[in-house]
Amino acid sequence: MNDIPLKQIIDSTLSQIGSVADVNTVIGDPVTTAEGTTIIPFSKVSVGYASGGADYDGKKEDSEGNRNVHFAGGNGAGVSVTPLGFLVINKDGTVHMLDLKHPETFEAPADPVSKTLNSVNGIIEKAPEIVNKIKDAIAKRKDAKKAAEAKAEETEETEK
Repeated sequence: MNDIPLKQIIDSTLSQIGSVADVNTVIGDPVTTAEGTTIIPFSKVSVGYASGGADYDGKKEDSEGNRNVHFAGGNGAGVSVTPLGFLVINKDGTVHMLDLKHPETFEAPADPVSKTLNSVNGIIEKAPEIVNKIKDAIAKRKDAKKAAEAKAEETEETEK
């Protein structure tokens, strides 16, 4: 088997995966709030990779009766980044972890990260209700427009 094309495929793919799944993806950049609290996000990065290839003889023979050898190969890769939580370093130097899988470990809502998460969760919980209200408002507008158009047509017909 011709190892060069397969090696090129693998090297190219792995270099691209390495650029996505680096240490900055696992441990995010620290963010400092106005109150002096530093928040560092951390995530789990999962990588999957498969590659393969084979040589095969061509259908046509050359002038010497030999069949040309061809290479077919392919690969696939996937990267998954899952946020796990935040390290919170308070102004006084105390450190605690906010685990997104176990929100009961969060401190009281005075914590700036908890406030933000609670706000985002509140918006997400209300999203279906808001979408339904928007749909209803659009439907009412369409109905009113159709009624106005029907009335205008009726008025035109009576004037003729």
